[in-house]
Amino acid sequence: MAFLNRRTLVRALALTLATAGLVGAAQAQSIDDIKKRGVLRVGILADLPPWGFVGRDGKAAGYDADVANLLGKKLGVPVEFSGTTSAARTALLMTGKVDVLIATVGMYPDRAKVVQFSKPYGTLGITVIGKKSLPVKSMEDLANYRVGVSRSSIMDNAITAGAPKSATIQRFDDEATSIQALVSGQVDLIGGNTTYFQNINKAVPNHSFEHKFFITRQYMGVAMRPGQKQLNEYVNAFVDEIKANGELNAIYRKTIGEDMPELPEKIDGVPFTVQ
Repeated sequence: MAFLNRRTLVRALALTLATAGLVGAAQAQSIDDIKKRGVLRVGILADLPPWGFVGRDGKAAGYDADVANLLGKKLGVPVEFSGTTSAARTALLMTGKVDVLIATVGMYPDRAKVVQFSKPYGTLGITVIGKKSLPVKSMEDLANYRVGVSRSSIMDNAITAGAPKSATIQRFDDEATSIQALVSGQVDLIGGNTTYFQNINKAVPNHSFEHKFFITRQYMGVAMRPGQKQLNEYVNAFVDEIKANGELNAIYRKTIGEDMPELPEKIDGVPFTVQ
């Protein structure tokens, strides 16, 4: 069965939601609505350490969870997490099941047509990972290899667009499954990010995998439903605050092991404020 690429999926979702009237209905939510409810509902990836995962205590953990808990603290309410996957997270937000996504959502123009992004709060590098012995240094070198990607992710979109037609692209429901496919030999390479090795090292301590080549740098923003001006302004002020006071860098250093790279003041095609 053929799968729609990320661009097609998000456009289809936007059309479906607009037709159903769900986007307009969700715009009325305010900061007071969240405070009166007494909980901030956050969608988070459930299977991507160190960004978002379930800890040993059964609670949401990782970089995204730490940022979400700071946002809840600023609002004065606890956070209720909903675990999700890359492919399912946008629908979770747009159908009103969560207030925001803090789920490693990459800031790209096609996504910005569906959700409203805040200023970026994190970043990671997108790469291709495989065994050191494979002679792979560019997209062209993916010819005739089996390449695993997490469905509807930026890796899926970039590799689908850039790899030769002779490459076999295998799509998996989440990042953990694509990593397992690489480790087990089900695929030769995977599209990943610069933190994947935290998971690969745990699964196979004495492995022979490496980053084969760099694709792009991804910036992540808090995703909200379109038109939520007050919530967008509040979250942007929150991001500015935790950047300025060092809390965001402290989380990045604790989780990723290095200082936060500089975050951009603008991204072409991705507005940080409600237009």
